[in-house]
Amino acid sequence: MSTYGGILSGTHPQKIETTCMKTFKKLFVFTLGLAAISSASAISFVDVDVDGSSDDGGDAPRGYQYMASWHGSRWDKTFNLLNDGFDPTTMKIVSATVKFAFADDESDTWDYVRMSVGSSILWDWQDVDGSHYNAPYSYEWFTTGLNDSVLLDLQDGIVDYSVVAQSGDYYLKEAALYVEADRLRVPDSGATLGLLGLGVGIIFLLRRQMKTGDGV
Repeated sequence: MSTYGGILSGTHPQKIETTCMKTFKKLFVFTLGLAAISSASAISFVDVDVDGSSDDGGDAPRGYQYMASWHGSRWDKTFNLLNDGFDPTTMKIVSATVKFAFADDESDTWDYVRMSVGSSILWDWQDVDGSHYNAPYSYEWFTTGLNDSVLLDLQDGIVDYSVVAQSGDYYLKEAALYVEADRLRVPDSGATLGLLGLGVGIIFLLRRQMKTGDGV
């Protein structure tokens, strides 16, 4: 029994052709899979919507939002990561942390606040303390990670948040969102096409050798 390019001459031509086509399909699927593979690199984004980190004391501190329950005070704003370079078409947010900071004017005892991000209430009837002096170390900080539901809402880079004065009065000193995202990159298209072309060439040579073997 003789061979032609590694193909047995005694093998039925139709069977060889079927084998070649199956091999080509597997190689094609593998190449497409390679093209779809993305390498992720972590990147950080921050939106500080209220920034009182530089306040150094006094009765009228800078960078704050005064809130009083008898004024019906509420701070309904939006975190926007697009301004920090987040691109929802090429990036995916994998984790997010929100931080709120307060300082109390110490004029009353019952100071309570509700803080929400998206549709999630993070703190409700939360006692508020903190001081304007020795900022920002003397502030009272509230920090937590956002759940999957809020992360889903945040994938476009924008999410609403709310701070509501439920009792007493105080200052909202900071409202900030910290995000970690994956930036997806497709492998070099030239290398992928080259691999696919190599596979097609191999199949072509195998079929040509098969036909040559049939004629001998």
